[in-house]
Amino acid sequence: MLTVRQIEMFRAVMITKTVSGAARMLGTSQPGLSRMLAHMEDRLRFRLFDRTRGRLVPTQEARILFDEIERIYKGFDDLGHVIQRLAKGEDRTFRVGASPSLGHSVVPQMLGRLTANYPGLTIQFDILSVEQAGDYLALQRGEYALSVFPIDHPNILSSRIGAGRMVCAVPTSHPLAERERIDVADIADEQLQSFRPDTPHGRIIADMFAKAGRELDVSTYIRFAETAVAFVASGMGIALVDSFTAMQPHADTVRFLEFENPGLLPVYINRNLESPRAIIGETFEEIARSTLMNLPRHSIT
Repeated sequence: MLTVRQIEMFRAVMITKTVSGAARMLGTSQPGLSRMLAHMEDRLRFRLFDRTRGRLVPTQEARILFDEIERIYKGFDDLGHVIQRLAKGEDRTFRVGASPSLGHSVVPQMLGRLTANYPGLTIQFDILSVEQAGDYLALQRGEYALSVFPIDHPNILSSRIGAGRMVCAVPTSHPLAERERIDVADIADEQLQSFRPDTPHGRIIADMFAKAGRELDVSTYIRFAETAVAFVASGMGIALVDSFTAMQPHADTVRFLEFENPGLLPVYINRNLESPRAIIGETFEEIARSTLMNLPRHSIT
């Protein structure tokens, strides 16, 4: 067998047509290269060059060997291009899902930063309900999911990376609309749009009322915070929603008020432990964490 160095020297001679040219190309000495060629011929048991009047004329065997070596080098070049594309995220689709309030607010910022790092990357983005999030990752329909609840599955890793807070959406015509901050006691008798008690939002709201010693009286149950805000805009009372929902553009008829003691809504990044994690995924995790960490304390409109 030939060594990589011998193959490299032989190829250089075939390309430059001379030992001196090959020596310059490889940054080595002519005598050393000549000795290497002679050693190669001894090892191969056939001549590579005819030496005529100081010139090296490749034999037929040398030309056949050179053609095979060039195919190998082309394979290395192709491999290099593949590595570059993988490093840039080209020819790849990154699949990620999120809870509605996150998907309509902070996730677009995260994905914008991700595609800036990987310009050739294709994004497949999905809005996920509580019921869909587990299967989305467990069945490997997506690589990551951002949620406001941990996903309870043995193959899924849920890591808390930040938190939002509950705020109160009121019509701009409401007497409380001029206030900057309120307490649960201020809205205890209001017509309230809220979530079922077995949902992430519903549990936090119930806990806020319990800590305030107030009874939670819900007039309308809704599934999504965006729906609650739309109801408020239509004059159907008030609603407690998360600060991520409040970050989104809304009608001028709605105002968001801070609580003195807001309930906190955790944010989790979730992935399937059995799925291989690419460098793009690691980058996305870093971006997601830094985006939430750098959100302004009062990032609502």
